Amino acid sequence: MDCSMTSSVLSANYNTILFEFGVTLVTSKILYALLRNVYQPRVFSDLLLGIILAQFRVLSITNAINLVFGKIGSFIFAPYLFALGVEMDPFALLDGPTGDAVVAYAGILSTCVLVTLFHTPVMQDKGGIVHELSLRAFLGLAVALSNTASPVLTRLATDLKIAKTNVGRLAVGAGVTSDLVTTLLIALGSMIWRDSDADGTGPGAFRQPALTAAVLVVVVMSGFVSRAMADWVDGRNPEGRRMRGFDLSLVALVAATLCWFSSVLRLDVNMAAFLVGLAFPSEGRVSRLLVSKINFVLSSFVLPLYVAHVCLSLRQTTDDIEASGLTKNEGLRVYVMNLPFPWWKVFFVTAMGTLGKLVGCAGVGLLQGLGWLEALALGMLLNVKGYFHIYCALAAFEAGIITDKSFMAIIFMVALNVAVTPMVGMGIASWARRSVQWRLMGLQHHDPATELRLVIGLHGPQDVPTLAFLMETLRWGAGNGELACYAVDMVQLTDQTAATIVKGGGFDGVTVVDEEVSEMRKLIGEALDAYQADCGGDSDKVKVRRLLALSSFPDMHSDICICAEDAMAALILLPFHKTQCLDGTMDAGHFGFRLVNQKVLQLAPCSVGIMVDRGFGKQRSSTMTIPDAPQSTVVVVFIGGADDREALTLASFMCKHPGVRLTALRIVQNATAQARAKARTSLFESKSRRNIQQPASVLGQEELQAQADDKFFAEFYRKHVAGNKAVGYLEKHVADGAELVSVLRGMQGEYRLFVVGRGRDRNSVLTEGLEEWAECLELGPVGDILASSDFSTTASVLIVQQYDAKKHYKVIDEEFMPL
Repeated sequence: MDCSMTSSVLSANYNTILFEFGVTLVTSKILYALLRNVYQPRVFSDLLLGIILAQFRVLSITNAINLVFGKIGSFIFAPYLFALGVEMDPFALLDGPTGDAVVAYAGILSTCVLVTLFHTPVMQDKGGIVHELSLRAFLGLAVALSNTASPVLTRLATDLKIAKTNVGRLAVGAGVTSDLVTTLLIALGSMIWRDSDADGTGPGAFRQPALTAAVLVVVVMSGFVSRAMADWVDGRNPEGRRMRGFDLSLVALVAATLCWFSSVLRLDVNMAAFLVGLAFPSEGRVSRLLVSKINFVLSSFVLPLYVAHVCLSLRQTTDDIEASGLTKNEGLRVYVMNLPFPWWKVFFVTAMGTLGKLVGCAGVGLLQGLGWLEALALGMLLNVKGYFHIYCALAAFEAGIITDKSFMAIIFMVALNVAVTPMVGMGIASWARRSVQWRLMGLQHHDPATELRLVIGLHGPQDVPTLAFLMETLRWGAGNGELACYAVDMVQLTDQTAATIVKGGGFDGVTVVDEEVSEMRKLIGEALDAYQADCGGDSDKVKVRRLLALSSFPDMHSDICICAEDAMAALILLPFHKTQCLDGTMDAGHFGFRLVNQKVLQLAPCSVGIMVDRGFGKQRSSTMTIPDAPQSTVVVVFIGGADDREALTLASFMCKHPGVRLTALRIVQNATAQARAKARTSLFESKSRRNIQQPASVLGQEELQAQADDKFFAEFYRKHVAGNKAVGYLEKHVADGAELVSVLRGMQGEYRLFVVGRGRDRNSVLTEGLEEWAECLELGPVGDILASSDFSTTASVLIVQQYDAKKHYKVIDEEFMPL
């Protein structure tokens, strides 16, 4: 009977714990989803939830979380510090100081100096921030305030689109160095001052150096063992094959064993995990996978519960006090949340950390050529706090180094700091956009004496051949033959990829080490290298710069548009969101990439091209560099409007390539269509005379557009068609949209590529009614017909949109805008 009752009680407790853990995790995810819209990182949503749980009584969550984490809380943070150590390269400290490192060192030094100057109000037995008057408490506080939460900073730089700015790259690099140095100092300090030293039971004068030396031997041994394990696992799991779960689990088990060896030597298990992580190789497939799996589990499940446990340590629950027969004031721990709130401690600690970073980092930033606002923003970004500061606060509280009020103050300081930092990042993004010199960007406005700059978006390696062929054909007509290509890998930001964000190299401030993404980027790089190799003697005129657009689909357009604006690109080339199936039809497509294309078309700072690929890139190797190879047949469709003029300009660039045979097709209204157009014009005029609301300049703009079309096409004809030039010419007279579609269908078997304008401002009777049947309105009426599955299985389509200069002007009269 007693056994059955005990079993029922345990089962009920387990069910309660699982239920309350689930409620906490779901609530944390909901809060994060809401706060992410204002660019708040996950640590802030976790802190907010923890503070709410600590302040208000919600179910019996306080019992469940403290019950579990009271048992495992001493080592639950070890995986976080292990993954942090693996991501860092300690040998970088031995190299010459870079600009990033100098900024980090200056911030650490200035913060430590500031804490030293204010040590009197900080170090007090009663009323101060630090309760324990000792050297380890003083140095611990100084180093903790100097620390930068590099994982939080890299994620903020990604979300705020500042990782590619000068300040963003400098902040991410300096943040990693600052995090490495300060965490390493705290780990070394834990080796010198072990927990048992405070009560006089620590090791003797001779045993202390011996234990420290033994720990260092274990760390060095970890480096050799981990590299041998990585080589062995890589041999069993070659590139391109999925990593075996058993092998990865074995590596994790070896890492845990090495951490246990260090903890046996009386070193804190969390700091031991960081040192062992530093000894692991930071590069390689095994390390990337291990870090990605650990970070994903931590961010999704462990850290929200851990932060809730830390915040719940701010209070002694009413049930626990009443169960022990004590009042609140008689309990072993004061009911902290009922005490007067220590506002002065919150602001004092916040001010010390902020001023220390501002003085050091901003000063060095000014010496490196940054402006005042950028230097101050650099200091604010490097002052960001995160999970490690929460761990340090709890460890100091449990060790008796700080008081209850100081513990509460530090937790609220971290929350306040994290909440403010995204605002600084948004300011940086705004300043960076203002600093870019604006000009008309498009193929029509390209200066032939300068290099042609393109931004190409890539969903995967399958997009490279076609877009590379387009780049090469455009380079031939750009004037001096020089091309600067900014290849942007478009990667969706999910919880799994977010767990693998690390400091990036080159133009990217951050990158991801997820295995699937890394493999995709590797294949893209190999395809781009092959393109540059195919250029032969002109390879020095082709510059390809790799970039990463790591965002959620609703925000990914910002990465592409910012890149185009910074690079002053003339054209953005993007793949269509649908791909061709084996039977020749187009699949349903990817909604996320379609959303990106729609927003880029709406907000791009230059002209845009959407490529619908039906195998056009398969001819790349045979037509790009071999003069006698069969030519690719291309037709440009000209109906009228700014987009068609931009498409004609693009085609004029392509026609100079020896592997392209271009035909210009001009669609002209026949007598029936002209009569309908005149009737529509008469209707507009009659409505204007009756004072019915109509755009005042509609008729005038139509006449101006028609004149611009005739003049532009006449110039194209003179340069590229007249006098038996290489470009062919066709002219078709049609009456309506049905005849237009019939003409295009009759040509689909003769040409491999159709180039057509999107037709935003085209007000032609030839395309009336086609929008009603359109499936993809972002392609325009003609582009949608050409991209549909029932049009062709062999003819690819390039839809072109001209840059709209009115986006950058407050237009009073469109008559003054360039056509």
